[in-house]
Amino acid sequence: MKQYMEMKGQHPNTLLLFQVGDFYEIFFNDAVVAARILQITLTSRDKEIPLCGFPIHAATHYMGKLLLAGHAITLCEQVEEAQAGKGLVRRAITRVITPGTIIEPSLLKQKEPNYLAALWQLEKDASSEAAKGRMGLAYLDLSTGDFRMTSSSSWQPMIDELCKVAPKEILLPVKLQAHLQPMIPAEFLLRSLSPSFFALKETTPLLTKQFGVYSIAALGGDPAAMAAAGAILRTVVETHKDALKNIRSLHPYSIGAYMNLPVSTQRHLALIPTGRESGSESGDTLFTLLDQTQTAMGGRLLREWILHPLLNPECIAYRQEGVAFFYDHLATRTHLRALLAKVADLARLIGRISVGTASVRDFIAMAHSIRILPEIAARFPSFPSGETYPVPIQEVFTAWDNLEDLRATIEQTLVAEPPPTLKDGGVIREGYSEALDHLRHFQRDGRAHLTQIEQDEKNRTGIDSLKVRYNQLQGYYIEVSEKQLSKVPADYTRKQTLTRAERFTIPALREIEEKMAGASAAILRLEEEAFSHLCTACSAEAARVQAVAGRVALLDVFAALAEVAHKNRYIRPVVHGEKTIHILDGRHPLLEKGNPTFVANDTTLGPPSDQILMLTGPNMAGKSTYMQQVALIVLLGQIGSFVPAKEAAIGIVDAIFTRVGASDHIQQGMSTFMVEMTEVAYLLHAGTDRSLFLLDEVGRGTSTFDGVSIACAIVEYVHKMKVRTLFATHYHELTRLARTYPGIRNLRMWVQERGEEIVFMRRLIEGGADKSYGIAVARLAGIPQEVIERAKHILATLETQATFSPIPAPP
Repeated sequence: MKQYMEMKGQHPNTLLLFQVGDFYEIFFNDAVVAARILQITLTSRDKEIPLCGFPIHAATHYMGKLLLAGHAITLCEQVEEAQAGKGLVRRAITRVITPGTIIEPSLLKQKEPNYLAALWQLEKDASSEAAKGRMGLAYLDLSTGDFRMTSSSSWQPMIDELCKVAPKEILLPVKLQAHLQPMIPAEFLLRSLSPSFFALKETTPLLTKQFGVYSIAALGGDPAAMAAAGAILRTVVETHKDALKNIRSLHPYSIGAYMNLPVSTQRHLALIPTGRESGSESGDTLFTLLDQTQTAMGGRLLREWILHPLLNPECIAYRQEGVAFFYDHLATRTHLRALLAKVADLARLIGRISVGTASVRDFIAMAHSIRILPEIAARFPSFPSGETYPVPIQEVFTAWDNLEDLRATIEQTLVAEPPPTLKDGGVIREGYSEALDHLRHFQRDGRAHLTQIEQDEKNRTGIDSLKVRYNQLQGYYIEVSEKQLSKVPADYTRKQTLTRAERFTIPALREIEEKMAGASAAILRLEEEAFSHLCTACSAEAARVQAVAGRVALLDVFAALAEVAHKNRYIRPVVHGEKTIHILDGRHPLLEKGNPTFVANDTTLGPPSDQILMLTGPNMAGKSTYMQQVALIVLLGQIGSFVPAKEAAIGIVDAIFTRVGASDHIQQGMSTFMVEMTEVAYLLHAGTDRSLFLLDEVGRGTSTFDGVSIACAIVEYVHKMKVRTLFATHYHELTRLARTYPGIRNLRMWVQERGEEIVFMRRLIEGGADKSYGIAVARLAGIPQEVIERAKHILATLETQATFSPIPAPP
């Protein structure tokens, strides 16, 4: 227990898993916490100390639950074999595992990154005038080595970017926690650290050494971003000691190079699965629709594309060329996808190898995957003229690497079908080491000698049932049944008495046992040395493997988007630098799936004539669907995908802002209407004439007169900003704005009336609606008929007593 307390004192804020033989044991308050989370029995040691535990072979399952609950874990393991009479087994802390530093494959979602992020703000007395007050964000996926950083002059863009990244853990300096915590979604795990943890003067040596640069200026980021990156690197050094061979580069980027997608937009457009339990089971999202990738690497790249649409038409066209090639070449696409399905997650395999946690079978998976690389390349013969293949495909294969030397190293070292763990033995291929082969031959001869001893003793004693056997506790022994004990010779030495048998040993058996035990230990030591050499050799090639993984992922995404486009009748859009958006027969990519009667609609949006489309019509008629489909088509076009339409020409959109639905933040003291107004305030401040606004029922959270007034003023302001806007409303009075302001166009959802019944045609037509059909929709929802009749009577009275005056012209 003294040893336990010493280890616990080194990492007091984590749950300490203390190895005792084949179990991890947890003591004191850690045991109380762990037993509750894991739903396992809480017992005690010496009737005083709370205790729980679980078998090491099942550790991954239990650790996953603890990490998901937001706890960090410290592994304290035996670093020598337990031996009788030797005393206390030496133990050491081998690793600290936090939600953001997981590398175990069973704890990771294949097609999601597992980022550890850090946020920092430079002090006002920063050395550079331009850098004062800058905010920095960095994030690392330790499982792949993907390490990036960016910065901004305000917090909101950083928080939006943070939500795109969706880290499993965020490092914050204590001084920023109170300010930032209300802005960060609750599902993100926050860890507060001392500000000195982020200090560049302390982390600069770490950064320069890790990336082999003389000065951190060579890394390209501003000081705020590099301070955040330094905090991450320092955290990883503390949790994984020196196993950082997987982290080869740090990529700076500008948030302004990608479309701005605020948190509300990500949620309203259902771009990716969200939350800690994210996955395809969490509902339809754009990612789950597009994800026809065959590799985990491709899935993660597709996710990144969806959350970071491009703003450069040339870069978008580059991606389109890759998708178009596979769209036009069905046979090549089909064959490539079949090959990609055989490729394991190279990025995470080399990550585990570099960090030193790879299993023997990870290397075999690596070798099998590398064998597929030449087959992939063979599908794309050389292109000397540059006419056969588009530029993206040429660039992938110009720098293609089959990694043949790495595969040969693995296959020359390991047997083709190794056991699960190194300690099982028989992992290293025969012919790799003369010394190892010699010991194995001796071991095989020893087994043959044991068989001979058994036969000789049967002949000498006349005991036909005599057996030479082995177990870990007793070693080698001769077992004689109770009925044959009278025949046992005097030179037999008793080792153990059983209910129906006795176990003995003889000098010849002891001699063989000593030699065999020595050979087994020597064999295991040599195999461990050979495996260590293999790890070192493969880790040295991490950068090559990571580069190949990137090229495989790119091919996978190109082919996947082509597959989706082919199956769903998508077309290649024109993406240009103008401000107009023109879509012919556009469809909602999520809602059209499995709906053969989905009604397509056209869109012309952009100044001067169609800057704001004022959408009216009843609930359930399709206004929100139409608005979402326009935004999703734009977003698809700017990630380089084909789109669900007959024709599409998309003028670059720098941001999509949405104000949709009703929600509150009661814990922050914000009502539904306050949340609505806060979101509107953000988009009015952050939007540009390159943005796209989706405004749905703005002003509905207050009185009618207040609501109409606010909505009208917002439309006027947006018109002045020249932002492309889809504005859905039940305030029919707003349709009058089209008479005052050029660029505002009224459209309504077509509804057919059949007596008291209404039929939604889902078609957008010219003009504004003059009523909302709310009572008809209430009838469809099942409101009692008595309520419906009373509502109609009240409506008739109100319509005769109260009317709005014309909206006054702006001053």
